[in-house]
Amino acid sequence: AGGTPQNFPTMPTMRLLLLSLLSSAFSLHLSPASFRRPLTERAPTIVALAAKKAKTVQVVLASKVSGLGKEGELVTVKAAYAQNFIIAKGLGAIATKEVLARIAADEAQRSADAAAAKQAAADAEAAMGTVFGGQGLFIKKKVGPDGALFGSVTASEIAEMIEQRAGVKVDKRHIEVPQLSHVGTAVADVQLHKEITAKLKICVVPATM
Repeated sequence: AGGTPQNFPTMPTMRLLLLSLLSSAFSLHLSPASFRRPLTERAPTIVALAAKKAKTVQVVLASKVSGLGKEGELVTVKAAYAQNFIIAKGLGAIATKEVLARIAADEAQRSADAAAAKQAAADAEAAMGTVFGGQGLFIKKKVGPDGALFGSVTASEIAEMIEQRAGVKVDKRHIEVPQLSHVGTAVADVQLHKEITAKLKICVVPATM
């Protein structure tokens, strides 16, 4: 009558049940964390997205874009800006390998043309120096008794005489004519190229000479 009831668990069995319950409770307590990804695991994804947003591309502008560049210019912009603004509005196109090759070829041609133009101007300056030398370009004008000119020396007549005598064609707009109101000499600036300006001495003499 004083023994353990038949259906009541023994001490070893109770220990096993208790351990089982503790294990289940511990498992349930940690289970929510298993569904949460640590920040260190999410960092690569965040970095990748940031890198994707910061990706840049080269585009060739089809027209001038304020604050960016002019028509035909190659610029580097963010991919999103290129797609959503430049390309969407028809202001430019992605610079493919073919486009980049064409731009390089065009640039090389422009450089060659610029070098040729400069060399032609240098040759023209040399030709003028050979013809006019230190004596200068003589222009005959009608003058009064006091040597005052009737009329004036114009850029047109200087350009014409340069072409006739030296074989150099010069735009009259590129000749800076000195002030000449009497017989005498002065120096005219003849721009043959943006980097080359020839100095030409103008000698005005009476037409009777």
